[in-house]
Amino acid sequence: MNFDFFSPALRERKIDISGVENAILDFLVHVEPSDLGELGLAKGTMKLVGLEEQAVILKHVGGLEPEIEAGGACANALRVASRMGCRVCFSSAVGSDTNGALFAEEIERAAVMNRLVQVAGPTGTSVILVTPDGERTMNTHLGVCREYREEHVPLEEIRHSKIFFTTAYMWDTAHQIEAIEKAIREARAAGCRIALDLADPFAVERSRQALLSHLVAGLDLIFANREEARIMTGLEPDAACREMAKKATVSIVKDGANGAWIAHGPDLFHAKAQPVKVVDTTGAGDVFAAGFLAGLVGGQSLEVCAELATVLAADTIGHMGVKLSDDIDRRVENLLPRSS
Repeated sequence: MNFDFFSPALRERKIDISGVENAILDFLVHVEPSDLGELGLAKGTMKLVGLEEQAVILKHVGGLEPEIEAGGACANALRVASRMGCRVCFSSAVGSDTNGALFAEEIERAAVMNRLVQVAGPTGTSVILVTPDGERTMNTHLGVCREYREEHVPLEEIRHSKIFFTTAYMWDTAHQIEAIEKAIREARAAGCRIALDLADPFAVERSRQALLSHLVAGLDLIFANREEARIMTGLEPDAACREMAKKATVSIVKDGANGAWIAHGPDLFHAKAQPVKVVDTTGAGDVFAAGFLAGLVGGQSLEVCAELATVLAADTIGHMGVKLSDDIDRRVENLLPRSS
């Protein structure tokens, strides 16, 4: 399914994808299901917690050495898109603390343009408990992410971007909502393609009306999983994908091991999931989005974009945290059509 996602003028812009969302430093730990029970946590959920509750969880797993990496859905997607050759920019709020410095180092190491702002208070963190079946249970303290404001939005970078990308997590505090609404207005005015990942059923339940208003206004790309799509439309994945494509240029509904549905206008197709031994599902949806966006930036068809997305998502599931295999570049290259 080929179509011109970018105008010739957009193709000339220097930044492929700019993103605004929460900067979260992830602490990933392997645990047993019994640990979740002892902590009173429901497996596979994302929970907002205070610093004291996070400290209790870290103390419980204190004998285990966590893996630390820059997280948050948008930052995850941009780090991977950068690995795929895209020029990307990220903005959020971090504290002037060690965790903020670590987050900045991580995204800069991934060649992500750093437009972080420092705000008084703690950097956002997430303690992610991963059970042997690869399921992740997230305990997130947003910290100063909630202090991100209108004046922090990197307007010039957005104006010079092909795609502006964010997620439903930004519709949280009044400050964040004002900031993301300003960023989207600026992106629309600049003619950017606007991509939104619904990110989490919790976020969609909380902000459904605001998200629907943006869908009705016209998005260029919307990502959802099965449950997020159901909350938005009341429909099953394939029908939900068709429904959202009535407003969005491209609609994608992911359905785990059942693959994903992709719709553009009246056209709908299914992409099979890749078989994989599950180690950790953290960020799989973010990596899927990164692969799809990178494919669009590379001028690929929607079918190739979907294959890139599923291959990258399957690969990261085989690692702890949002990481890719050393041979992923060769495998991605083999997926791309050969020029005649």
